[in-house]
Amino acid sequence: MKIYQITDTHLAEASNDLDTNLIRLLDIVNQDKDEKVLLLTGDLANAAVPAAYQRIRTYLEACELITHCYALAGNHDDLHVMKACFKGSKIKIRQSATVHGIPFHFLDTSEKPLGRSLELGAGRVTSREIMALKKAIRKTPRLIISHHPILDVSEQWFKQIGIENQAEVVRCFTSKCNVISGHAHHYFDIKQGNVRQLVGIASAYGFEHQSNTPQRSDCLGMSIYKASWSEGEICVEHLSNNLL
Repeated sequence: MKIYQITDTHLAEASNDLDTNLIRLLDIVNQDKDEKVLLLTGDLANAAVPAAYQRIRTYLEACELITHCYALAGNHDDLHVMKACFKGSKIKIRQSATVHGIPFHFLDTSEKPLGRSLELGAGRVTSREIMALKKAIRKTPRLIISHHPILDVSEQWFKQIGIENQAEVVRCFTSKCNVISGHAHHYFDIKQGNVRQLVGIASAYGFEHQSNTPQRSDCLGMSIYKASWSEGEICVEHLSNNLL
């Protein structure tokens, strides 16, 4: 099964060029007649305004061949507003789902940090989410989807906008697991311990991770993967980054 990841769309209250990027990517996904799922991995709106979520809903409703679509919130989003705007639509917000035989677990990292050591943009995983994650992966392999990456993908400024209780989250993975995330606006494929961390490119704009401060790049689009079962494990292959 193909997995199309569209992340960090950052739509504003009024339509602009970022909407055009999203529409172009959705058209590509919609033209694919293979088994697929679309993941919207957070920071869908830049300021959590209902108008942005409503437009995303409208764009998706026009895509007849996109029948499986799941979204989660990022640090720029408001989960409650998202749920209200997407209610009754084909965009589902769930903690778990199985699509074409592949089980997913969606980890919410959008809670604000409790401390003040991290910068605006950081997230936190609640105790309830930690418990649900442990239960989900205890006996059955699952593909984990989050907004913030579980692993450190950059040694520079990006650490300051990561997950506050990252170490606690990483300790949950006592067996091999694949994680697909957004937030970094750059493609990464990193393995550490039991975790393989994949991070998709953003549709709004890219980020350079070699600098000491955030610098935007023109590397934008979406990431495409293939998920399958092999010897009792979920295997994820990165197929391509579809650049705009």
